[in-house]
Amino acid sequence: MIEENEWGLRPLTPSEANRLRELAEAVGEDLRRFGLATYNREASDGETDAGGLEIEVDAFDDAAGGVWLHWTVHPALRLASLEAHQSGRPNDSVIQAAGHVQERMASAILSMVEALGYVAEDSDDDYRPFAIKVLSGPR
Repeated sequence: MIEENEWGLRPLTPSEANRLRELAEAVGEDLRRFGLATYNREASDGETDAGGLEIEVDAFDDAAGGVWLHWTVHPALRLASLEAHQSGRPNDSVIQAAGHVQERMASAILSMVEALGYVAEDSDDDYRPFAIKVLSGPR
């Protein structure tokens, strides 16, 4: 039996985690084939990558676990949004634009994965706004 970690989260079994990684790889391959560039946060230098589709595998046995798709904007836009937020300018046009783009890209990505036969849904996770959760692959 897999025990909980220090935050009270229990990792998925190796076979369940592998299933999620396989689902993430499949959806990533399909979306790349249809023209979406993927973004790997861990391999990024954080400054020159253009952004794109980030695929996250959350391999914990809780409601937030699963395969998540996030649209990641260019680092310059992320930095400008962060600076505006930290400066107390929540209505700054850069924040507004970034939010609109994130929202529309989430809708487009959801439409694409559903057209490819995946079962997916909009995020209801406060820590993953504008994300898409992929529930299963094409049947």
